[in-house]
Amino acid sequence: YNSYTEWDPLRSMMVADINVDNQDIQSDIFALKGKHLTNLVQRTKTMLDQVCEVLDKQGVNIVRPDPTKFTGTHRFPCLNIRDRLGVIGNRLILFSRSDELEGIEKCFPDIDHMFDHFKNDDVWQDQKIKNSVPYLEGANLIRCGDIIFTTVAHTGNEKGIDNLQKIIGTDYKLVPITKVVNHLDAHINFVNHKLMLYDARMDISEIQPHIPNVKAVPILYERIADQPELIWPDIQDDDVENTNLLMSNTITIDPETVLCLNAKYDDIEFFHSNGIQCITIDWPEQWIVNAGLHCFTVDIEREGTFGNPFDKT
Repeated sequence: YNSYTEWDPLRSMMVADINVDNQDIQSDIFALKGKHLTNLVQRTKTMLDQVCEVLDKQGVNIVRPDPTKFTGTHRFPCLNIRDRLGVIGNRLILFSRSDELEGIEKCFPDIDHMFDHFKNDDVWQDQKIKNSVPYLEGANLIRCGDIIFTTVAHTGNEKGIDNLQKIIGTDYKLVPITKVVNHLDAHINFVNHKLMLYDARMDISEIQPHIPNVKAVPILYERIADQPELIWPDIQDDDVENTNLLMSNTITIDPETVLCLNAKYDDIEFFHSNGIQCITIDWPEQWIVNAGLHCFTVDIEREGTFGNPFDKT
């Protein structure tokens, strides 16, 4: 394991997988049943396999979790793997998991450090996170060398950050982000040490002091309607925000190459104007699943060493 940033040259990556043959699922993350859900699962599986093909052609070693080891009723325990798993430096860490994902550690061998599992009632009260026990999800973290930004709202708390600090040591500076709810990787994307894309609705004042030499580009989301409304079972138009490729859709293969989902011509040209090649994979079902490539992957090995990348000009 060796990964200090989101953008150093990628050498090994875990890509999510789905057990499409599991017929014993009793609950799903979508209000879809029958052939519609079966088709969505298969299309998602196909997209993930295409991601592996692209990465393989780029010389990246591929690791897949084994979803057949999971014995719960959750259909996608090994889909949003960034929520649960992450590499910081030379450590593979299993972050917090909810009751429905109890036992997910069986899918991931060789875990160095594991957050304790607590019951949902210990973590949340009236759908708001408490600070009674350590809780932190991996998608809260954006790794930038010796600086790590992490949200502490809804999917993480102060005790979770303190627990992570004990694991990785005080050489790392953990910067709590309080002005964004939920996962930080849905709102912030460091393409490389010179370019950061961010949700234009987000206040990045807690991040800016740490990135003096970084070009920060605000991204405006397109809404389907002026007022939130249901456009699919359990899906509001607001939920489609995460499909913006400049946010959670994008992973960096190296500082000059990104992999995206559903990139449009203007998106590709934007990256090109910043000296970056954009490789894209079509997956129109993404707005239903409401997640992106950063959610579906965990970088296991990147070239690079410990330090502050923003000291570079």
